[in-house]
Amino acid sequence: MGNYLVIGGSGVMGSAAIKAVREKFGEEANIIANWYGKEDPDFKIEGANHTVFGDITSDNCIEDIKKVGGEKYDYLFYATALGEVGFPIKESTKEQIDHSNRISFDPLKKLEDQFQVEKMVAYSTFYLLKHQICSYGAMGHSKEAIEKWTLEEGKSHRACIRAGLFPSHSSRAIKLLLRKNAKGINKENNPLLGSYFENVAASEGIKRFEAGIMQEEKETYGDSPTDANGLYLSHLTLFESENPAFINVCGKKIWESREPLLLDGKI
Repeated sequence: MGNYLVIGGSGVMGSAAIKAVREKFGEEANIIANWYGKEDPDFKIEGANHTVFGDITSDNCIEDIKKVGGEKYDYLFYATALGEVGFPIKESTKEQIDHSNRISFDPLKKLEDQFQVEKMVAYSTFYLLKHQICSYGAMGHSKEAIEKWTLEEGKSHRACIRAGLFPSHSSRAIKLLLRKNAKGINKENNPLLGSYFENVAASEGIKRFEAGIMQEEKETYGDSPTDANGLYLSHLTLFESENPAFINVCGKKIWESREPLLLDGKI
């Protein structure tokens, strides 16, 4: 029972949220899922009662959601992001950060204002790992904004699921851009990233880099990589938590924390 809104419902994380809502709140839960891409009038998001197509930064999209699901929700899951990646976080320009925030962070404030939501859930990653610092680009700044927002007072209760490496639009984009720009990596400014692509084909460099991420996650957090089941279980943990701030999932390990990851002095 209840009303649930998933922004980015066609993605890996959005799908995990929908599955977890069904498990926890049953078939009577009313799930409205939004997606945006190449429009297909026949496309329906699995597990959702209603599928709403549209750019969440658009007032028209918000009005379409209100027409279908109203303005009051038990949970709102913001599972969409878009920003430039494939280069060090510290090299991001203000323009790149603003462009990333436009979809990855800014709509959170507007949605909280436009809807009556008991609990808002956003998503982050372990972007202070050295492999992420050298490749996460402008998205690193958007994720930091989300983590700060999570701990600020707002109209709704706020929480964040922080996940380790899993197949996603961002991870695919990083690999594609690294493959494209492998020959141009500045090994003096970015020695870690450069080490994976030295004297090997770009495809091999990508494999080595991904293995490096998993090794660092295992050494730092105890397990890697994270799969769809881990993402699903992290949402169930969120539902069971009395006062969640950050729900962390890395591989099969899931734990709660309250400290944000901050870029200052670490990149």
